[in-house]
Amino acid sequence: MMSSRSVTLPLALIAAILTVAALKAGASFLAPTVLALITGVILSPAIALLLHLGLPRSAAAGSVLAFALVALTTLALVFEPVLWRALDRLPAVWQELQDTLRQFQDALRGLNQMTEDVKEAISPDAAGGANGGGGGEESSVPLPSAIDAIALAPTIAAQLMIFTGVLFFFLFTRESIYDWASKTLGGRNTQAQERYKSSLVAAEHMVSRYFITITLINACLGVAVAAAMMVIGMGSPILWGLAAFAVNFIPYLGPAIFATFLLLGGIVTFDGFMAVMPVGIYLCMNMTEGQFVTPSLVGKTLKVNPLLIFLSLVFFLWIWGPLGGFVAIPVLLWVLLVADLMTPDQDLMQAVERRQEMEEEAAAAAAAQAGE
Repeated sequence: MMSSRSVTLPLALIAAILTVAALKAGASFLAPTVLALITGVILSPAIALLLHLGLPRSAAAGSVLAFALVALTTLALVFEPVLWRALDRLPAVWQELQDTLRQFQDALRGLNQMTEDVKEAISPDAAGGANGGGGGEESSVPLPSAIDAIALAPTIAAQLMIFTGVLFFFLFTRESIYDWASKTLGGRNTQAQERYKSSLVAAEHMVSRYFITITLINACLGVAVAAAMMVIGMGSPILWGLAAFAVNFIPYLGPAIFATFLLLGGIVTFDGFMAVMPVGIYLCMNMTEGQFVTPSLVGKTLKVNPLLIFLSLVFFLWIWGPLGGFVAIPVLLWVLLVADLMTPDQDLMQAVERRQEMEEEAAAAAAAQAGE
């Protein structure tokens, strides 16, 4: 007779494979949904404040949603010219990079010729065959056309609609969702229900505080990078600062990719030692931010194994692309806290208690107003 363990492990493995397949197959729906939920968690302090000020829940949710959409639209309008300018410059930058690589090839041509001479001395037939297939065509970088953008428009519109709808209804029914989840997870045990409710609120507060702090840090880093690139004469400094701000939301992988592109940009723009100056400046700034600024401001909020963070980033980037990298860390923090795999610090628990008291007072005031 088979043991329960020998049956449970294969079932768990099959369930995990099916879950991953479902997450990847349903990316067009699940990615904007999870992004909306994470955004709602991040904006939860604003909802609590508006409820405390006496606003009805529907008005508070609508106000926060309108603020979020206006902020995103403003950012898009501000940075749209910068992005289009970067796309216009991309063919020229690619051509300059090809010219630089061709110079390296010319520098190595003498060594290649020496190798061919040695081959010819050893085996004349092999040398003739090696020289016979030249004439490679230059590759070009295909840029997105207007037709491609039009083809993507319905998908983007549908995902934006999903994001907006899920965000509004989560903000509007957030309290009832947490009550249902705590009752479902805790069963009939009242203490377990209260513990899960506290864990949900603590996870919400932690993710919100972490994201807001990281956003401010990344904004300062982006401004510093843009200023440094402007001082040394690097082209498009605002674009580099914007990119530094965006990629820093993806720990480890984002800065590594950005440093690679910055190194290529330095090689194209400068000669000699100055070619590595941009990436050197950025690495110094990034190390200062990662080793001193972020730990001192975030404190004990992010006491998670770096390997777990890296694996979470790789997993979500694999299933959902760049959007997955954006939500990976907030989702990881939320899951660890709700599952009691991570203990929040004392300051966080005090803030959670203050938040719960504020929301209870707002709910009592709303109930009293409705009774009148």
